[in-house]
Order: sequence, then structure tokens, then C-alpha cells
Amino acid sequence: MPNISFVGVKKRKTRHSGYIFRMTRQEPSHTQLARAPQGLLSLVDELLLNIIDHIDNQQAFCSLAATCMRFQDLVEPYVWRDLLVLNGNHARRIASALDMRDARIDYVKSLAIRYKDDHKEGIEELNHFIALMGRLKHLQIESPCPNNSEWRAGVFFDGWSRIDFTNLLASAVYPRRGIPLALPMLQSLTLHAHGPEDRKFLLGRAKAMFLHPTLRKITMSCLDFETDLNLADDIVAKIQKSTPLQSLVLIECNVNVRFLDVVLSLPKALQELSIGERLHTFTGCEPTRDWRARTSAALFLTALQRQAGSLQRLVHIGGAVQYLTARETDPHGAARLRSFTSLQYLELGLESHLYYYLRQNQFPPALRTLKMLDAALSINAGNDIRAMSGVAFRSITTLVSDYMSLAAVQPDFTLQLHFSDHLIFHIASAAEQNRLLSTLFLDRPAIYKIATMLKSYNAHFLVSRDTFPSGTSYIPPYMYGEELPVDDVMYDSSDYWRFNGIDYRYTDDESLLDQMETNKLGQCEECKRRMRSVADCRILAGETACLPCARHYVPCRWKEQPGKAKIAKPVVEEEEEYEEYIAG
Repeated sequence: MPNISFVGVKKRKTRHSGYIFRMTRQEPSHTQLARAPQGLLSLVDELLLNIIDHIDNQQAFCSLAATCMRFQDLVEPYVWRDLLVLNGNHARRIASALDMRDARIDYVKSLAIRYKDDHKEGIEELNHFIALMGRLKHLQIESPCPNNSEWRAGVFFDGWSRIDFTNLLASAVYPRRGIPLALPMLQSLTLHAHGPEDRKFLLGRAKAMFLHPTLRKITMSCLDFETDLNLADDIVAKIQKSTPLQSLVLIECNVNVRFLDVVLSLPKALQELSIGERLHTFTGCEPTRDWRARTSAALFLTALQRQAGSLQRLVHIGGAVQYLTARETDPHGAARLRSFTSLQYLELGLESHLYYYLRQNQFPPALRTLKMLDAALSINAGNDIRAMSGVAFRSITTLVSDYMSLAAVQPDFTLQLHFSDHLIFHIASAAEQNRLLSTLFLDRPAIYKIATMLKSYNAHFLVSRDTFPSGTSYIPPYMYGEELPVDDVMYDSSDYWRFNGIDYRYTDDESLLDQMETNKLGQCEECKRRMRSVADCRILAGETACLPCARHYVPCRWKEQPGKAKIAKPVVEEEEEYEEYIAG
């Protein structure tokens, strides 16, 4: 990785890797040009800008800017305000254009650099100009991940970030003689970048981002959340409880709890904190086995409590099961968790050490949503999903029945159990998949028990899973071009008997079954012909097809009145296939 420094930087760069850019005559501003006597250009600038505000097409902006010098001055702020760079050739063209006209640098408000390894050459041309973007508010840097297959096979990692993010972020915080601070208006930063060789995951000087005076949102992924910054540092002591940071999201990071304690001492009022420890590990990025440095330490809750008064959303994924360390139990941990008086949304992996304290009947008082994740258990279970789902449902059942003070929960409280995407979700058609999940994967008796207890306190229970509509699964962090997962609700307690679109009331409702057996209700003609019992048929007046008929894709007929018959609606979702069967 080249050692790019911003020391001594000037307003204009005159050389870019062999490309020479010469100073060009600056065009006069539109304020220096006389208005045309008639036509569109006879309008004052304010009216023209009102018209331009209604344009939402980037190509239209570029075409309008090319018409004349006056429109160029008016439109270029719109052309340059939001940039997405996907390859080195584009980066070179941008660098050339910025070098030709200084004003364009200040037009850039949002910059996203998201390139794949094949298109990295030329990205480095932007380093100089990013440091000069005094009005940049949103910055995203995304370079290739060392987890990619070509490097995991043993090939030398040459995918380090061509944007020198460590020096860039340091130059935004640490003063340099005679040079203004970089990125003085930055509000959000999304960072997925890596250093070279054995420094792939080191944060280094990029730690300065947590000291930035204007940053409100930081999202960081696939880096070690660890550095030498500590509470004794003068700069840390001066700005404690003063930075404007409101959201901190860590994705697939090795988290050092001591550094987390320092970082959480800085914001004045952090509202969102998401700590995602590594679920997917490989050589070079394994977490430490030292429990004192992990979130298993008692210091974890002490660190979180620094923002107890302002946190509204808290997420914690404890990481891969095989790397979990023994918990150092905090005797005051449950009380600390309850001190989060503003917390409304809590999302925890079942392996999270916070879950232990939650099970001490110490729910935060304002909590409205508790979402439990199975990702770590799912990865550890491999193909044994029944064992994995069994652990999840037993854990949630005991949480609700033994540890949760339902009388104290907020109105409309929601408990959600969420499963990650799994291979078994892709082995069958949609209809068969739904039936498979409802019969083999979901523990319906446990779900009924949980839903019943929650319903008595006007609370809700959801069971959901990640789905990828294209059929191709991805893991976080989701890179440019990768499909984002969609939440598929498999069960909602507001529709008590329905699982994955299938109504199981006529299978699981014992009181209804007793009534059906007593009154001889609801046996379809097909089941009568095949001499099935009422208990096997379980149909209610033809609203939906009975399970045997639906399973075998045969018409389900029932007698509505003497001498008349009606075909029930299929319980499966493949209605077109069913109609073709009927027609055939």
C-alpha cells in the first residue's frame, strides 16, 4: 500500500500517475454574465434554480450543463453533489475534471467509492481530492474483502484499499501546521476497507474517526475494533460526552471491550449501537481467546451503560460459537441493563452474553421490540436444523414463561425470533418449502404456548427468516451489487393458527376437533370416499382444502346443501397448478 500523506497538500494537484493536467482558464460566473433579452435565459437565477430543482436525472443535468456557461455554473452543483465511483477509469475522469475546475470540489456532498478488485487501478487518483472536499457530508469507502475466494485459496492479498483511509481520517482530526483539517463537514462514514499484508484488519490511525467533531453516523465492517486509544489520552479526556455521534454500527468485527469503553465515553447522546462480532472467520481474522478483551467481560455492560440514558436501539451478535469465551458475570449486570431507560429496540443473538442478563427478569422499562437471532447457532449446527430450531424455541419458551415479567412490558410489545438463511430453505418449491418448514422446522406447540402467554398482555409474537428472492445467498456486510435479504414472516400471532400461509387450526385446535368429531362436521367427499376419519380430514365448511387433498393436489369437495357440491380453495399457494389439474 503506498504511503500517501496529506502533509503539505496544496489546492491543486498537477500530476496523477503519469497524467498531466494543465491549468485552464476559469469560466466567468453566471453573476458576471448579462441575462438574455428573451427566452429561458432571460429569467433570473432564482427562477432557473427552481426549474432545475425539478430535474431528477443525472444525464439531464450533464446535458443542461453543457449548453452554455451560465447553465454550467447553475447546474454543476447538481451534477457533482452525489458521486458513485465503481472503477478506476471513472476515478481518473473525476480527478481530471476536479483538477480543471476548483469549484467542483466544493460541490461534492456525497461520495461513494465501491469497486471490485478487477477495477482497482486508478482509484488512488481520488486520494488528493477527497482531502480537499470541504463540504463533503457523506463518505462511503468499500474495497474488496480478504474473505473473497481468490485470496482465501492462499494467493497473496493485493486487494488493500486504494483510498488511504487511515491518513485521510487522521487528517480530519489531528491539526497540521498551516493546513486546514480535512472533511470538516463530514456527517456519515461507511467504511469497509483493508490495509496491506498483515495489516489487513488493523484500524490504526483511522481511530481518529471517533474523535471527529461533526460525524453523526459511523458504519464499520470487517476490521478489528481495537487500537491504542485509551481514557488517559489528553484528547479523549477533553472531548468526553461531547461528540455528536448518534449511530455506531459494527459488522463482522473483532471487538475489543476496552476500546469500546473508550469510544462509548465520547458521544454526547448515542442513539443507535449495533455490535456485530465475527460470525465468519478465516485465517488471520480469528478473535482473541482472552475473555478480558471480549464482550464476555463484565466491562461490556459498564461500557454500554455510558450511553444508557440516550440509547434507543441496541444490537449485539456475540460471534462464532467456537470462539465464544467464558462469561465474567457482572453481579450488577441485570440492574445495569434495566437502567437503559430510553431503549425501545433490542436485538440479540441467542449466544450474546447480554441474553443472560435479560433472562434475570430485568427488561429495559421502555422496551417495545425484542428480536432474537439464531445466526451463530445456525452456522454451528450445520445441516442439523431441527436441533438448532429446537434450541431456539426452548430458549424463547423459557424466557417468556420463567423470566419475563409480562405485566411490565409495554403495550403492543413484540417478541420476534428470526432465523438466518439456510440451505434447507432452497431445496423445495415454495409450497413444499412452506409445508416442510411448518411441519419439520417450526415447533408449533411451543409457538402456540409463547403466543398465548404474550396475547394475554396484548403482546405479539413473530417468527421470521431471511430470504433472498434471487435464490443466491450473501453474508454481511452486503457489498455493491449484492442482494439484500428480505424478512419473510413465517408466523404472526395475530393470525394464531397460520404458519407460512397454511392454516393449521383444523389440525391443532383440540376444541374444534372435539366439536367436529361430536357433530360429524366438515368431512369432504374425497375423504369419505377413501374412508378417512374426520380427524384425518379436518375441514371447515369448504373454506380451505383439507390437508390430505391439498397434499395430493386433488379436488376437495364438500356438500354445501343436499344435492349440491362445492370445491374448496386449495391450501397451497400454487393455485395455477391446481387450476390446471382441475381443467385437465
